Amino acid sequence: MEVAAVSSPTPRTRSILFGGPELAGFTLKPDVLAPHVGLVVPSPYGSGMAPPRIYSVRRFDAAAPTLEVTIALHGGAGIASAWAARARPGDRVGISVAGGLPMKPASRYVVAGDHTAVGAIAHLLDRLPGTASAEVFIEVPDPAERQDLPSAAATAITWFHRDETSPPEASRLPEAVMAATAATPDGLALWAGAEHHIATRIRTHVRRTLRLPREAHSVVAYWKASASQGSYRHYD
Repeated sequence: MEVAAVSSPTPRTRSILFGGPELAGFTLKPDVLAPHVGLVVPSPYGSGMAPPRIYSVRRFDAAAPTLEVTIALHGGAGIASAWAARARPGDRVGISVAGGLPMKPASRYVVAGDHTAVGAIAHLLDRLPGTASAEVFIEVPDPAERQDLPSAAATAITWFHRDETSPPEASRLPEAVMAATAATPDGLALWAGAEHHIATRIRTHVRRTLRLPREAHSVVAYWKASASQGSYRHYD
């Protein structure tokens, strides 16, 4: 597929809009609130393409058809991040099928993520109905990385700031999730996407303390400190 447009929602993110006949027939499962796709970008080490890198879908327009993905920039580190920083309309990439874990509809959502998950959170909030409520916690490097995240649902969004050089143990996301879920989990669904160690702490709380059923939560490890995505597998 082909890059149709490129923008920078914040200083550290690039929004890439893709189009092309390859998207004909492409679909997203309606019960996956934060789907992801595999992008196959040119290899920086010569001819050919690099192995797929997994990124969350920001939005998909089946009528156009266009697919938008938001990529966090890491100062040129990482194959896809470096590609996104220099991407221009007309550039071509490959795409794999969409993935993600299904979740049952709920009346109340708790959502958490670091700067790499903002695109996924934006997509999720777009999908929530006006009958739902969502308490959202997002951790970004600095105030310039905040974005408007509209939703039909009643949302309360809390932004935390944590420098990228600080260790994952300094994250405030796990404690925020624990506090937000201290009351009864009845009618609750939880989604989180963050660095591996942060996601592990949240997942442990969800499964061992809250004991939420599988269809009521999805906790995604997007990346791991000190590891490139080429050596770390994104998983749910």
